[in-house]
Amino acid sequence: MKTTTLILTLLVLLFGCTQKKVDTQILCDELMRVDRDFSSYSVEHGKNAAFIKFAAEDVTFLAPNSYPMVGIRQLEEKQAKRPDTTFTLTWEPKYARAAESGELGYTYGIWEFKTKANPDQISKGTYATIWKRNEKGEWKYVLDMGNDGL
Repeated sequence: MKTTTLILTLLVLLFGCTQKKVDTQILCDELMRVDRDFSSYSVEHGKNAAFIKFAAEDVTFLAPNSYPMVGIRQLEEKQAKRPDTTFTLTWEPKYARAAESGELGYTYGIWEFKTKANPDQISKGTYATIWKRNEKGEWKYVLDMGNDGL
C-alpha cells in the first residue's frame, strides 16, 4: 500500500509540476498582428485613442521630454491634453519575441509621423513595446518607448 501511495504521489508531482510548452512562433505571430492592429487603430481613431485602447491597466508609457506616465488613468489624462487631429502616427513591427509561458512578449519596429498640413514631410524613428496577456487572453502593452531619428 505504501509503495502504491508513493508511486501515485510521485506521478502526481511529476505531471503536476511540468510546464506546458507553448509554440512561441504562434505567440510571435499574434504579437505582430496585435501591433499592426494597434497601428491601424491609430490611423482610424487617432493616436490617443489607440494608445489607451491597447494599454494594460498597469501601463508605463515613456515619451521624450516627459516623466514616465504610469497607469491607465495617468495616460488617459495626459493624452487628453495632447490633441492628435493634426497628424497621423503609424508603425510597422519588424520583430516579435514571446516568452514560452505565453504571458509576456515584445515587438519592435519603425514608426512614421506625418502632419496633415504637409504629408510629404515624414519623421521616422524606432520603437519597442512590451506586451502582457491579460486574464481575457488579450495582448495589452505594459511598456512603450520610442526614439526619433531615422
